[in-house]
Amino acid sequence: MRMMSYSARVVLGLALGVAAILSCSNAFAQSDWQKKVVELIEANQFSDATAQLVSLRDLTPEEQIQKDWYIELMRRIRIEFRYSEAQIKEQLTQAGYDASDAKMREWESKRYLEMRAIDGERRYFKHAVANLARLDPELRPKRVVTEYDKQATAERLQNCADMIKASDGNGKLTHARHNVFTAIATIPANTVPSGELVKYWAPFPRTTCERQQDVKLISVDADRYEVSPETDLQRTVYMEKTAEKDKPVVFKLVFETTSYAQYFSQEFLVENVKPYDENSDVYKTYTAEYLPHMIKTDAMKKWAQEIVGDETNPVKKVSLLFDKIDATYPWASSNEYGTMPCIPEYVLREGHGDCGMLTLLLVSACRSVGVPAKWQSGWTMKKSGVCGMHDWGEVYYEGIGWVPIDMSYGKMKSDDPIIRDIYKSALDQYRLVINDSIGRPLFIPKKFFRSEPVDLQAGEIETKDGNLYFNKWDFQLTVETK
Repeated sequence: MRMMSYSARVVLGLALGVAAILSCSNAFAQSDWQKKVVELIEANQFSDATAQLVSLRDLTPEEQIQKDWYIELMRRIRIEFRYSEAQIKEQLTQAGYDASDAKMREWESKRYLEMRAIDGERRYFKHAVANLARLDPELRPKRVVTEYDKQATAERLQNCADMIKASDGNGKLTHARHNVFTAIATIPANTVPSGELVKYWAPFPRTTCERQQDVKLISVDADRYEVSPETDLQRTVYMEKTAEKDKPVVFKLVFETTSYAQYFSQEFLVENVKPYDENSDVYKTYTAEYLPHMIKTDAMKKWAQEIVGDETNPVKKVSLLFDKIDATYPWASSNEYGTMPCIPEYVLREGHGDCGMLTLLLVSACRSVGVPAKWQSGWTMKKSGVCGMHDWGEVYYEGIGWVPIDMSYGKMKSDDPIIRDIYKSALDQYRLVINDSIGRPLFIPKKFFRSEPVDLQAGEIETKDGNLYFNKWDFQLTVETK
């Protein structure tokens, strides 16, 4: 489904994307040359787009930034679509799939095997083969479920039951969990020349979410550091170190939180939600567009309205949207967000998305039918101490407040309808909240493009010569429960 002219959305998305990547709020006007370059990138004619960019002269500083970004964008897309057709055929064969040309064309046409014909050569997404069994309805039932996955599912279902049992259904905080996190960013030796200053914006927890309390910085391994204000919606600890010859650059951050589970019953919400005060700041802010990834295009409003129909209760509206997205758009590994001009439109067009992409679709749909909603993200925790990046959201109900929702966890596989729908209005205690929005300016601005202009989970690194993209360094987050 196309929400608007895709080329027009690419133009808008790239203009605003540059602003977000640079952590500033200005979107630049599009000149004729910029529109032409965007058309070439959209058509996967990267060589022609590059030639057009190289030929440009006498650009304004703002135009030079956009020129540099288009070049960087194509570089990043090539990293995402890194495999040739021969390499993908080999991966398909190793996985036991049909690697014939006919079958590949079929999967490509159905968007089960993600491909871009860059400069006339078929290039395949780095997770294309892994995503096949998630997207092809014929392959999905044949996926091998490991014992680890079975155990993790059983533990999650049991925790859902425990959350409901311990709660009053009215949002009472339960299952307090005291966490000590260790975050380590490592740049391999000699990646940065000796003597050069390295800047790192490390993720740091929010203090304004009631499900996350007692936030405390314990230690920092850096030559200099500064914690961003509590009001920052994408919170960081800014750190600096000087690179040394033959030694990796290692930043280490230790902090603690207390996290809680929270559950609101659907019955409580339906019965207690009040009509919205449409003049309130909360309503105006969280039903507005926040471009390019929280949209209220005519097509998005039409799509969302068809799902909710004549329903007027906002809780039931959200439930209908949740059910539709859960039933229609499976989870699959995604392209880096910085390469996508409009994430909700990608989900609708490609038919799938990861946790953040499904969340942005839900947020856009909610806002389009007059229900305030926002993004939230950070990390999930496992009992083993391993942490994983994750994105979810919150919905605002008048008279009740902000209620958590996890779109990508979706409906639980349970015979109990209350457990089945729990993530429409609950979150477990295994969460670390870093972000309450997307694409926000960083405390102590970056000079160069951000690696991740939308989310912020591993952080950002740069030197005097430029940004260090994710493939140049490693990040690990672990947690101990005290």
